[in-house]
Amino acid sequence: MNRTIECALGLSALLALAGCYNTNNVKNGGLVCGTGGTCPAGFLCRNDGPVGSAGHCWKNGIVPDAGVPSSDTSSPKADADLACTTANAPYGPFATCSANQPIPNSTCDPVCQGGCPCNHRCVLDDQTNTTFICEASAPPAGTAFTQPLGACNGTSTTLCAPGSVCIGDDRCQNLCYKTCRTDEDCGSNSRCTASTILDTTNQAVKNLFFCSPPIETCNPTGSAACGTAKSNFNCVFLAGLTGVANTDTTVCDCSTLHSVGIGKPCSTLLDDCQPGSVCVATATNTTCHSVCNLKASGSACTNGGGCTPLYGSQNYGYCR
Repeated sequence: MNRTIECALGLSALLALAGCYNTNNVKNGGLVCGTGGTCPAGFLCRNDGPVGSAGHCWKNGIVPDAGVPSSDTSSPKADADLACTTANAPYGPFATCSANQPIPNSTCDPVCQGGCPCNHRCVLDDQTNTTFICEASAPPAGTAFTQPLGACNGTSTTLCAPGSVCIGDDRCQNLCYKTCRTDEDCGSNSRCTASTILDTTNQAVKNLFFCSPPIETCNPTGSAACGTAKSNFNCVFLAGLTGVANTDTTVCDCSTLHSVGIGKPCSTLLDDCQPGSVCVATATNTTCHSVCNLKASGSACTNGGGCTPLYGSQNYGYCR
């Protein structure tokens, strides 16, 4: 049953006989908000937007662009994307984002931040931890959203910048990671990795991945220290995170994701070998091997097996 009568409790609204509404006859944007910003069910009061829209009730809180059909006749998702395309930073939807692709059982797209009313974020539902919902939120007064790779511990777990998600980790703290589907979603200094969220059956959530840490020059051999020291982060080949050979490109990544010892079975994507080693697939097995320097004088490998180029690198390989 649809509820078509909504009453606002503000005294001034009641005196003006504007506190009770029959939503069957409400014109989108044609009703002034009641006391305290009250509107009938299915409508939200907007105090921003184009001239003439402020202080009025809009269906789903969405003010359609000029020339765009009223949200009475089009879907809320389509209206949200159209109405928020301009001057809605940092909420989105992001104009440079890859095309919206549905996340199973979700009401919006976290990567493109599409499908939500203006000034709402598409966030991870803390009841499921694998689906996404729209949330009207803003950082506390005087603060800003936490940017990717910023700590999101405690009360800030829900305040990662729109388009990013707080990922828990017992070694590298809880950090905000930007979501992606293509490299273009990550910017020029990062790449879209194969890292994603796993559901309760250990299956990857579809159409959702995370951007890598910023590209930086570091040495993936030995202790695999980062170019700039960072606690519990180590140097790894970017190709081992993305599955795309890109010669010598490296990043400084959280070591929690890299825990498998040399000689042990591993995953090539994401590469989960310990710092200083890399996952190599051969005709007989897929195991972790030490990373070696192709240009080192003498034998770079203590096992005497020689150093084999890795991911097309001119500088580094793995010990056979």
